[in-house]
Amino acid sequence: MVNAEEIKKNRKKKEYEIRDEAKKNREKFMLEKAREIAKNRGFQSLSLPVLANVSGYSRPTIYKYFLNKEDLLTALVVESTAERIAYYERAITFKGRAREKMMAIHSLNFGILNEAFHDWLSILTNKDQTKSKPERQKSFNRNNERILEIHADIVRQAVRDGDLILNEGVDEYKLVFTLTAATIGGCVMIESDSPVIKKWFKKINFMHGTFGQLILDGMDWRPLSNEWDYSKTLERLYSEVFPELSMKSICP
Repeated sequence: MVNAEEIKKNRKKKEYEIRDEAKKNREKFMLEKAREIAKNRGFQSLSLPVLANVSGYSRPTIYKYFLNKEDLLTALVVESTAERIAYYERAITFKGRAREKMMAIHSLNFGILNEAFHDWLSILTNKDQTKSKPERQKSFNRNNERILEIHADIVRQAVRDGDLILNEGVDEYKLVFTLTAATIGGCVMIESDSPVIKKWFKKINFMHGTFGQLILDGMDWRPLSNEWDYSKTLERLYSEVFPELSMKSICP
């Protein structure tokens, strides 16, 4: 028979659980509103007072959840990197060669995950993470580690399968960092308003993935782009792994 003390303890636990769930839902709503602001006005326009006005919560309530603008941005990126991980972990179940899996992740980044990927770029370039809550920073770093390891595992598969031979002094992490740097560089450059940059992008017929394709072909990572129909790879990927996504979600 349950005594009165046990009933009281269980009731207290239930109250804590309800309050915690309400707090999570409130924060989720605030982040949804913050994302709307960033999408419509740009990250530069995002601030805690603006979030208070848009969300309907008072400034003191907003400040209970977020220390400052940087903490808010980090919270957004923790959420979006978690979304990327969920999609990546599905992508690597694709029954294809390693380079096809790398192509799959690339197509997600500039397709369904385009907004999440640009969230991540914004916090990297603005150095906002260090001003956020320690626990938020830990979550962000943990997500980044997982993303890195997913890519590194794909490289390891390529080496195991004989599709890729890494040169002496090059390991999977150096290759992943090189590909990431090329991707970030391409994203930053393509958003430039320089007429010279625009002219050269047009001259090289740039598409997302161009730089990565050049690097992987240069490293002789099989199958090379001129010996494999990667458009067919994407068709199989979305048919077999992401059937709920429309063709509009596929990176061009």
